[in-house]
Amino acid sequence: MDFSLFVSLSVNGIAMGMIYALLGMGLILLVRAVGILNFAQGDLMMFCAYIVAWLYLDVELPPIALIFVASLSFIIMGIIFMFSIYWPLRKASYPQATIIATMGASIILQELAVQIWGSQPRNMPTIIKDEAGKSSVLRFGDVTLQWQYIIIILVGVIVIFLVTQLFDKLYIGKLMQAAAQNSYAANLIGIPSILTIGLTYVIVMTVCGICGSLVSPIFMVRTTLGTLQLRAFAGVVIGGFGSIPGAVVGCLLVGIVESFSTMALAGYKDLVVFLLLIIFLIFRPQGLVKSKIEDKA
Repeated sequence: MDFSLFVSLSVNGIAMGMIYALLGMGLILLVRAVGILNFAQGDLMMFCAYIVAWLYLDVELPPIALIFVASLSFIIMGIIFMFSIYWPLRKASYPQATIIATMGASIILQELAVQIWGSQPRNMPTIIKDEAGKSSVLRFGDVTLQWQYIIIILVGVIVIFLVTQLFDKLYIGKLMQAAAQNSYAANLIGIPSILTIGLTYVIVMTVCGICGSLVSPIFMVRTTLGTLQLRAFAGVVIGGFGSIPGAVVGCLLVGIVESFSTMALAGYKDLVVFLLLIIFLIFRPQGLVKSKIEDKA
């Protein structure tokens, strides 16, 4: 393997690992906040991608307006998803009811996307284009990299940094963590759990929207975009369920393994990824970073 191919596969793998890491971070945030695993995470990303494509291709909003309207749409979607899926079932006698509801929501989102925008995939242009309007590339020596992958890496690093800083440094993040650990005690001291949970859903939905916007120029906007959640879930388990740093490392590992497996096993890259997951479940089920998730109210 020559150096240029190695660099290209590495960058592509890290970029896709960043997409998985952002999705995985959203999964962990909801597990920490409300104690449920959201099986609709990937399809929420898909639906957000359709919204961005509609605003850009059909409504033809300018960039600044597009960012504002899309962000507002993600916030509204997060609130709707919370009050339609989680909130009515939060005190259900059957603990798995909310998880099953997210599975149903996944199917509903796919059907809604087809009914609203049709079943044909939609082409989204890359963020940086050349003079001919095609995807721009970065060349140095014999190495050729697509700018879209580089942008995914940069945006992914920024988003992960901002979210971790929110929860580790800012006062509102401390309040959200306190309410997530013990909502009853938080309510007693004046921290409304409904607000902190709602903020978590809004953050998760915004991250899904960013993922959908970044990945749609590569895979097109289609209802099968939601299947990327499976790789994100594998990365979260490999990294250590409940740990955001572990999830990031695990998802990056999944992305790199997936990228390099295309060299010899292009048609079986999913097999390689989930074989890696099975190996971790057998020999290191706690993942790379062990983290205990507290019970949620």
